[in-house]
Amino acid sequence: MVAPVASCQNHPQREAIGICVQCRVRICSECTTKVEGINYCVSCLAGLAVEGGRRASRSQADRGTATPYLEAAGWAAVLALCLWLTLEVLLPGA
Repeated sequence: MVAPVASCQNHPQREAIGICVQCRVRICSECTTKVEGINYCVSCLAGLAVEGGRRASRSQADRGTATPYLEAAGWAAVLALCLWLTLEVLLPGA
């Protein structure tokens, strides 16, 4: 007797080669995408992409207000050091 073969959730005529780690459905080679060696089905992978996009936009929005001030402070410090170095070179004993 031959053991039954697990079929793909989306393609019942195809043999499943893996299981999506998020929703646990069986998927064939066409329906699976490996991310860092982990199987994802198409719908779960799309959900991860949407969630990743939301996370990225939130982090950009969070740092959007403070970044210009920090950048300006950094440039002011660099200019102050350049001015100090120039004065030390031009007027060493002053």
